[in-house]
Amino acid sequence: MGLGEGQLPHRNWSFGDSWKIGSGRSEFATTAPAYSSEVLPLQLRVYFTSWTNMCFIIGQFISAGVLRGLVHRTDAWGYRIPFAIQWIWPIFLIPLMYFAPESPYHLVRHNKLEEAEKAIRRLQTPHPNLDPKRTLAQIVYTNNLEEQLSVGTTYWDCFKGFERRRTEIAMVVFGGQLVCGLCFAYASTYFFQQVGLDSDAAYSLGLGANGMGLFACFCNWFFLMPYFGRRTVYVVGMAAMAVELCIIGILNPWTHKTPVGWAQAIMTLQLTHRLRSLGWALPAEIGSTRLRQKTVCLARNVSNITGVIGGTLENYFMNPEAWNLRGYTGFVWGGCAWLVFIWAYFRLPETKDRTFHELDILFAKQVPARKFATASIDDFILKILVSTHHRCG
Repeated sequence: MGLGEGQLPHRNWSFGDSWKIGSGRSEFATTAPAYSSEVLPLQLRVYFTSWTNMCFIIGQFISAGVLRGLVHRTDAWGYRIPFAIQWIWPIFLIPLMYFAPESPYHLVRHNKLEEAEKAIRRLQTPHPNLDPKRTLAQIVYTNNLEEQLSVGTTYWDCFKGFERRRTEIAMVVFGGQLVCGLCFAYASTYFFQQVGLDSDAAYSLGLGANGMGLFACFCNWFFLMPYFGRRTVYVVGMAAMAVELCIIGILNPWTHKTPVGWAQAIMTLQLTHRLRSLGWALPAEIGSTRLRQKTVCLARNVSNITGVIGGTLENYFMNPEAWNLRGYTGFVWGGCAWLVFIWAYFRLPETKDRTFHELDILFAKQVPARKFATASIDDFILKILVSTHHRCG
């Protein structure tokens, strides 16, 4: 890709390279959060399932800085250099993958209990309060519970019984963020130009958007996630995004005034990354252990499809030779944000401080979303522990 289309024998080669890059990127984007949720303790689960989002933002921040530095370069190296820089990362990442242990949940599902225990010992620091056999017993118990609840392992099973509800939640959470401002924010540089800012200021603000994204992730990690539930952060954040998007639309008649254009730009930056961390963390938490990878894949596909549709519409919204909505685009995405807010209020459950087997029971009992945080777990499921101890010896 770094060679540029001008040196490729045929334009379809560029399409083929883009397809291969997108396929690999999607594989890592769906595997990483699911894998993280299975190898980390409950207290760290949300941080590293959302780490994928942090990596995307860091990459976007680097790319925005590179593009800002090359904004005045009009020769072929103006686009070759950004592509070539991406060749650096596999040098570091491929060797690190060799040291990553297999997921204990995956090994238990394939009845490889000894290998699962070895993986747990690699993941746990030796400590008197940490017993790998006990951790293994909990994983086996969760797997047995899901078998008792008739949880399958195929994509079709994601749409059966109470798993259908879990798949719906993962899909809407992941895809909903795209239609609630992210498509708007992804085209922020073009939007900044349309509201009257010059190219240098627009690219600088694009760089600032990614910087604010990093800041927002750290705020989520240190000030929100430890103290507030996932549901609370998502619902309140979605309402705030809806309000800000509508304000951007209200200010549109005055965009010819520079302060108003800057106000719209700052609000666009502010809403860019507010919910992206939870957009990655929740789908990895919400699915059952036997269907987690498939649930995340389905949710990611919905996100990609939504992004394609939303990104295409955004081009028409902002193009002065098409619909030319400019700031009024905020009303469109703001309306979508209000719809997702209403859905989240009634359908999004609380997953904070809930183990995987507790979530299995709550979904199986069809507990309403607003009662997930306070619902108690009945003891009738504990009979599965008999088969768990039998399997673990």
